[in-house]
Amino acid sequence: MAEEKKAKKVFTLDEIKFNEANKVMAVVSCIPIVGLILMFVEKDDMFVKYHGAQFTLVGVLQFFSWVPVIGWLMAPLTVVLIIVGMLKTYKGERFDIPVLSGLGLKLMEAI
Repeated sequence: MAEEKKAKKVFTLDEIKFNEANKVMAVVSCIPIVGLILMFVEKDDMFVKYHGAQFTLVGVLQFFSWVPVIGWLMAPLTVVLIIVGMLKTYKGERFDIPVLSGLGLKLMEAI
């Protein structure tokens, strides 16, 4: 009897579409700890899951804000990214952070 293997889902940015019904969840997913939770809980809305994955990585960057010098640069940057991300998702636009968007897609695939 042959074994059935599950194929790994590969996500692309074209699949990630805004859903007006989940607008509030999309905005809240820009808060790093909430984004982490929504990344695991949300199964259907790829927009929410993508922003959750991306802002979980922003939360990892925030973790380094306690390091002198590096933290002084990272802390304000992460706060600005969170605020801009919330505003853009509220308007229904996908917010792609240059390096973290690709890592967020890989994180979505891993989960």
